[in-house]
Amino acid sequence: MSGNSSGAKPNAESEIFDPTFTDFMRRLVQVPHSEIKAALEAEKEFKRTSKVFSSRVSVARPKRAS
Repeated sequence: MSGNSSGAKPNAESEIFDPTFTDFMRRLVQVPHSEIKAALEAEKEFKRTSKVFSSRVSVARPKRAS
């Protein structure tokens, strides 16, 4: 069977090396799990409080009599 239509991994000579992607992945895997989890929890809390705040703001207030 010739060609790469079988879905087999291409050999190293035909792979394209992207230093930007490689550097990004190195930095990504160095981030501790606890740091990622803390950031996600903070974002979740921010979204939760934003919804509460926005629902309070949208409540119609009675007009004052002039």
